[in-house]
This record gives sequence, structure tokens and C-alpha cells, in this order.
Amino acid sequence: MNNNSKPLFTSGEFARLCNIRKDTLFYYDEIGLLKPEITRDNGYRYYSANQLYLFDIIAMLKECGTPLKEIREYITSREPASFLALMEENDKLLSAELERLMHIHRLMRNTITLTKHALQTEYNVPFLKACPEEYFIAMPFSKEYEDHERNQSETVKALLEYLEANLLGEEYPLGSIILKENLCCNSYEEDFYCSKLSAPIQNPLLFVKPAGTYAMLNHKGSYETLCHSYSVLKDYIKKTGLQITGNSYEHELLNYLATGESDNYVIEISIQTG
Repeated sequence: MNNNSKPLFTSGEFARLCNIRKDTLFYYDEIGLLKPEITRDNGYRYYSANQLYLFDIIAMLKECGTPLKEIREYITSREPASFLALMEENDKLLSAELERLMHIHRLMRNTITLTKHALQTEYNVPFLKACPEEYFIAMPFSKEYEDHERNQSETVKALLEYLEANLLGEEYPLGSIILKENLCCNSYEEDFYCSKLSAPIQNPLLFVKPAGTYAMLNHKGSYETLCHSYSVLKDYIKKTGLQITGNSYEHELLNYLATGESDNYVIEISIQTG
């Protein structure tokens, strides 16, 4: 800093205060974005303390994705109304980004919980459990193509795109739903792919899993061996004197994201009984 009554900083000092390179300051000077308060005859640049606040605004707008050209236009024609409009627009952008990050955080946190549960649970043993009402965004299984795998991939793709566009879904793994009429006919192909919600919402794809007693089994193994677990679970329901009264829900606890071996997949199966 020099010894003038008005505090001034050399370009090196100012760059350190702003935590940027001097080259960045020189570039901002070149494009007319942030020019020094004073430029001496010898070419030395000096910046004022007030310009620290101006730099903070530039950095904030840049972080929000505002093009440097638009920031320069604001800098060169500063007035209260345009400043307010600029701040309000970027506040909207920050709010949307914050919502997106919070959604990602929920996904991550819930996936951690699922993975811990999968590592601690007992596998391939049926049991009964009273379950609360649960909510899903459910995409009907596509039947547009003759090939089952093509329909499967198209359904998953459509659901993932829908979830991303609407910031919905609470867990990374997708689930699936088999309707009661198909389940009772020993057909175990998915009728819906779904993603869990923490609460019901107004949405045409909302699917409600009723509260009640469910026969459950944590299947460990590949999807190709799921039929065996369904047979075990259905025999268990019969032996306990219950009947299938609703749909089956498959919930991935461990999948390809956590393990490269399909034999180590863990899929929670729950069938509504009564």
C-alpha cells in the first residue's frame, strides 16, 4: 500500500487480497471490466479499497454464470435500478442452484443410509413387517418395442430424465413395481419403474404404496435369480396363512453403483399381504 491519504494497493497486493493471479487483474483491465484507480506513467497500477467490493460483485456474478460482457455493461453504467434488477436475477439463479444442490445432498445422504442397511441386513430370509404408506414417482413400463431390453432401457431413460428435470426422487437406485394380477400369475417382469419420494406431491406419476403388512425378503444375487426369491417369499406367505393382497415392490439396496459383481446385488422385495 502507498502512503497517500487514500488507501491504494499495488496490483500484486490487490491480487493477493482477492485471491487471484495478477494476470487476471491485467485481463480485467484490458477488457474494461475492472480498471485500476490510478495508472502511473511508469505503468504501475494501483487499486482502491472500494474496488475490493466491486471485485466481490464481479466474482459473485461470474460464479452465478453471468457473462463477463454483461458484468462489464453493469460496471460501466452503474445505477440503482439496474443494480437491483441484476441482483434479483442472480438471486433467482442462486436459489435454483441451491435447490439443485440440496436435492443432490438428499440423494447422497439417503443412498448412504441404504448402503449401510444393505451391508447389515440378513439375506434371502423372508419376514413380515408393518410398513407405513410410501410414495413414488412411477413410470409405466414401455411396450413400444418388441425387444424387452429396449423397452427397459427406454423406460429407465424416460424416468431418469423426468426426475432430473423436476428435481424429484430421494435415492440413486431406482425401484420397480409388479402389479398384483401379474404377480399372482408368476409373472415377475416390471410394470413400473419408480423412484421414492419423502412425501406425497401433486403429480400425474405419483404412485402410493399402501400402509399395511408386507412379506419381505432381502434378495442377494443377480436379477436373473430373483424368480427363486419370489418363489420362496410366496411359499412363506402361504405357510403363514396370509394372502397376496397388493403389489410387489423391488427396492435396490446394493447395485452396480456399489459393487461390480451382480451376485452381490441386494434387492429388497416386499409384497403386500393380508
